[in-house]
Order: sequence, then C-alpha cells, then structure tokens
Amino acid sequence: MKTITIFKRKVNIALLSAVVVLAGAAGCKKGTFDINGTNPNSPSTVLPKYSLAASLSGTASLVHSGNQDMIDNWMGYWTQSGAYTPSNTFVLYQMNSSTATGNWDAAYNNLSNYNNLITTVSADPTLANYKAIGMLMTAFVYQRIVDLYNKAPFTAALVPNSTFSYPYDDGATIYKGCIAKIDAAVALIKANPGAVSPGNYDIMFGGNMSMWVKFANTLKLKMLMRQTASSTNGSLGDGGVKAALSGYSASDFLGAGEDASINPGYSSAADNQENPLYIDVVKTSTGNPGYNEKYFRANKYGVDFYSTHNDPRLAMLYLPTDADGLIHGRVYGSQNGNEANSVISGLTGYGSNASAKEAAPMIPAFESLFLVAEAQQRGYISGTVSATYEAAVEESFRILGSDATTADTYMAQADPVANFELAPDPITAIITQKWAACNSIDALESYSDWRRLNIPAKLPVSIYPGVTAAHIPYRLPYPNSEINYNSANVPDGGTGTEALTSKIFWMP
Repeated sequence: MKTITIFKRKVNIALLSAVVVLAGAAGCKKGTFDINGTNPNSPSTVLPKYSLAASLSGTASLVHSGNQDMIDNWMGYWTQSGAYTPSNTFVLYQMNSSTATGNWDAAYNNLSNYNNLITTVSADPTLANYKAIGMLMTAFVYQRIVDLYNKAPFTAALVPNSTFSYPYDDGATIYKGCIAKIDAAVALIKANPGAVSPGNYDIMFGGNMSMWVKFANTLKLKMLMRQTASSTNGSLGDGGVKAALSGYSASDFLGAGEDASINPGYSSAADNQENPLYIDVVKTSTGNPGYNEKYFRANKYGVDFYSTHNDPRLAMLYLPTDADGLIHGRVYGSQNGNEANSVISGLTGYGSNASAKEAAPMIPAFESLFLVAEAQQRGYISGTVSATYEAAVEESFRILGSDATTADTYMAQADPVANFELAPDPITAIITQKWAACNSIDALESYSDWRRLNIPAKLPVSIYPGVTAAHIPYRLPYPNSEINYNSANVPDGGTGTEALTSKIFWMP
C-alpha cells in the first residue's frame, strides 16, 4: 500500500514549483490505495491543481517509461543488442505473470489518482473542468488496459474492499463504459463554460478546454476504430462504428499541430526530470547512456522499410553506427555474436529533434489524422481521404523534427507505399504509413492495428532457435499482483500461456 507522496518539479511556469505524485510506484495493489493514510511528509489533502498535474505526469510515465518497449520490439521497430544475452520473453515469447507488469500495476495506480481527483472535485461545479479531465484520462488509461489484456476489473475496480476481491468485466463492457465517460465529460465541459480553468496545471493543454473536447472525440474515435473488423464478442463492427460516428466531422478531432502531449517541465537537470522515453533509450541527465540505451537497437525490419521506400524518417529514428557511419538494423532473434552496438544502430528517442525536454505524446496529431483518414475511407466521416492522409504524413515528419516540404517530396515519389494516389488498397496505405509514424511514439497503436487488420502483413517473427510461434503474441498475461491477491477473479490467460491464442474482444 502506498500513501500520497510529494516531490518538487518545475512545470512550465515559474509559479508552479510543486507537482504531486500520487501512489506512483508500480506494484501497488489496486484497492489498497489509502487516501486517508497518514504520511508525516505530506499534507492530508492535495489541491486539485496539484493532483491533476501529478496524475497527468503519471500517465506520461505509464506510456513512455519502458512499458511499451516490448511492443516496440514486436512491431519491428526495435530489437535487442547483440552484446547481451537474449531475453526469452522477447525472442521466444515466453511470458508469465512477471512480464511487463507496469502496464497493469502502474495503470491502476494512475486510475486511483484520477479517481481521487474526480471524487475531490465532484461536488463543486466550478471545478467541472478538473472532473472532466479526470474522466477523460480514466477512459484513456482503461482503453490501454483493455488493448493489452482484454478483461479487467472496471465496474468496482476503484472501490477498496477488505477482501481484495475485484470482479473482471469483459473488454466490450469496459469500452462501452469508457465511451459513456467520454460523452459525459464532453457534456460537462460544454455545460460549464464558466468553470475554473486549470491553467498551466493542465500539463497537456494548458487549460484549453476546447482542445480537451477534441482529445475526447479523438479518443472515442480511436476506440471505435478498434472495432471495425469484428461484430462478435461485443465489438460494434462496421455498421455499429459508422452509426456511432454519425454527426462527427474531421474538424471535431485533433488536427495538424494539435498534439495531445504531456510536459510537466521535463529537463536535463536531473534524471527524474527527464522525458521518460529519452532517459530510457537515449541518455541520462549526466550524459551517460540511458537505462536501456545499450540494450535496444534498430530492428532490421524497420530499417529496411524506411530504406527501401527512400523514407527520410530512417535518419530521424535511428543513429549511424560507429563502424561505418551508416544505419544498420539487426534481425529480430538473431544470434550473430558479431552484431555489437558498434555495428547496429541505436535509437534517437522521439526523433532527430529529441531532447530531455521533449513532451510525451499521448495522441499525436498524426495519429488522429490517420484515424480520420481511415474513417473517411470507410465512409464514416466526410472529407477528402488523400488530403487527410497527406496531412497525417506531414505531421509524422513534423513531430520528428522535420517539415512538410520533406514529407511532400517523400509522398511525391512513384512509390505506392508513399504516394496515396498510386496505392492499390487505400486502407493498407493508411495503416502502413501509420505504422511507420508510430515508431517509438505509440507502438500500442500500431500493435492494435496489426491485431485488427494484419497490417503490416509480413511482420517478422523472432528467428531465435526454438521459436514455434507463427505470429507475435496477441496480449499480455495478468500480473503477479492479480495472481497473488485477486486470483479467484482472474480469467483464463493468467499464466501467459494463452498470449499467442487469446484475443482482445475487438479482434476478428
């Protein structure tokens, strides 16, 4: 059990010097979070503005502090260094209840924090914006849990009980509940135009509630588009998704330059103030290699894709090697002992403009635009698909530190992978470019697209001896915290043996 802790960090403006981190350590059992616990080093109550900033910062850490590393490997972006003994979890897909547990434990800690915020402000209509943001981010975190695990505690998950017994809801029920939260949050924002602005304590949009409405719509779009390929197990299918998007237009979603990114004031002043991905795969505040900088290298599948299609993002995502100054990738699962870090490329973080100060993307503009482009192609939303596709690719280049001119030149070549007008299948073109854009930024999004549409169709499986899997895993196993404390409610899949066969509810 964790109680409230506090640490100080600059958050964009000089006046904001304290960010409260609530129950942030991975491994805290949901339901044991004690907001009334006594901590001599912290106050018994936390002002909503600090709680909001801390909770958002916690979500950024959940998404980018290493919990997606395995998925970046599976999706052909990264691989393991030849200088280390291969991990069976990565190259043999031998997962168990100790695998990637931060995706669950840290997520429920974060949900507890948002729940505390919502409970604190619910009775005060002047704080409606705080409540709405808490509701939206609760939906965001739950969407992530479902996309990784499928079933999870939802209906009564955040209500502590003495028996530590938390029933599981199916993924479709959680999705439906989250979409209802999204709609309610948007209605709350619109019904309270005079509510207090969270200002710069809102470390994603600086108190701009119109942007929060766009974020809400985009998160809803993301969750709906997950369900296009199946109409079983509670998934809406094509007709259901089209009906749910009736009345929306492209302008309702995050557009060019409108990244939903969190930045509590990241800096290189100290390790715990750096952007979470930067310190993971680039370097520490003192200039030493990041926590996993030496361990993760460029995957040959990703390097070959960008190279084959004359894609300038190759040099934005991977570093030239010391051996010859060129970019080289490693085959996933390779046992070649000569593939040391001097001959296999390292990672840049968030692109060629990456720094410890970089904001952490939750839903980048390019992702929103690719979602809209697919929805337009399927006839769910009106608009010119090619124009939206081109804007999405331009935004992918922009977030990596490049520009629209470079992106336009790339798309103008006579290559159907880049040039939308030459693409034989528009959906494949959109999702392929979305995969190329999500490298290191949102591997879960491309992982979900692959599970939904099998794009990229030839995603590589590890070549490590003993691998019998025909494809990468479909989901993660439930963590030790659930096996040990909530075992009576854990559904099939708790041991990890079903990871290659058990599917998320929206998968065909």
